[in-house]
Amino acid sequence: MAHSDRPTAETVFLVSGGAKGITAQCVIALARRFRSKFILIGRSQFGEEPEPEWAAGKGSEADLMQGAMAHLMLIGERPTPRVLKSMVRQVLSRREIATTLHAVDEAGGEAMYITTDVTSIDDLRAAIAAAEPRFGAVTGILHGAGLLADKLVRDKAVSDFDRVVSVKVDGLLNLLACVPAEQLDMLVLFSSVAGFYGNVGQA
Repeated sequence: MAHSDRPTAETVFLVSGGAKGITAQCVIALARRFRSKFILIGRSQFGEEPEPEWAAGKGSEADLMQGAMAHLMLIGERPTPRVLKSMVRQVLSRREIATTLHAVDEAGGEAMYITTDVTSIDDLRAAIAAAEPRFGAVTGILHGAGLLADKLVRDKAVSDFDRVVSVKVDGLLNLLACVPAEQLDMLVLFSSVAGFYGNVGQA
């Protein structure tokens, strides 16, 4: 197959961790410049169903927290900080993914999001198989997925190291196992911005 040394409107990027954070901003910039296609994959759940009623019309995290608390009290459940944070995080995550998809579309690109775990090769293969009928074969990989386990060194466990490194290393190995090397025009790997700026609790 013919290869390109730069993205085009025909380039199909498989992007891990691409619907949120710095990776999403890079995807939007690529869409604006090259009008490429993007298969965004991540662990966050995302669907077309509407937001829960308790979140409707609430824009700030504080307002969402109050709405979640009122909802739990209404249904007779205990509003613990952990449960509240989880409820709010899910809503904010869905909103960020939706915003990214809209921004890519507005920029002239095309994107879809599939919930999958890059450390599971079976899930990854299923995601690619689901996207290829719409976009065609993957010709570029952006590996931006990451996992936080921020703690001081004295508080870190080996399991923290394993989980964080697995997303980067096992995730990359799975991506390359699912997409033949001869099919790729480009491969971009993201570290953490903490590697440049530094961040307490990351090593």
